[in-house]
Amino acid sequence: MKTDELTDDDLIRGCRENNRKCQEMLYRRYAGVMYSLCLIYENNRDDAKDILQESFIKIFKNISSFNGGGPLKIWMKKIITNTAIDHFRHNCNESKFIPIEKIGQTISDEESVSSILNAKDIISQVKRLPAGARMIFQLHAIEGYTHREIANLLHISEGTSKSQINRAKHLLQAWIGGFE
Repeated sequence: MKTDELTDDDLIRGCRENNRKCQEMLYRRYAGVMYSLCLIYENNRDDAKDILQESFIKIFKNISSFNGGGPLKIWMKKIITNTAIDHFRHNCNESKFIPIEKIGQTISDEESVSSILNAKDIISQVKRLPAGARMIFQLHAIEGYTHREIANLLHISEGTSKSQINRAKHLLQAWIGGFE
């Protein structure tokens, strides 16, 4: 049977039974889009591939906990995000964060980088951000986490989270000819 002939529900059932063919089909169906998400969190392609592989291991291991309450793709993205956070935490060091006093100009939360850039531009510019600012920008501006949630996830202070958002906004605006 071809991949496109099986529904997500069919693949989920097969994966729950540890059917290797269904696991392969699920992987092939979603690996491309999930790898793109990994690349937003991690610029290094090898590390992004590691995050993807580790995420799919978690997906297959925990597929029985997927209750169908929402789309499979959203559930899988959550696993990718959590795996990327774990990867970041494991490889994190203080040099990835710039103290707030070293950030030249801060941008208010009311100002929106997304109002200046289109989606394609945002993704290409976000990939340029330093690792710490990129991770926090992704979690806050794109995934919708609060600064408190980010602080808990990354084991940093809320102030560090806020300063990294300001740093990301400042860099993004400078790169598009906004503030210097």
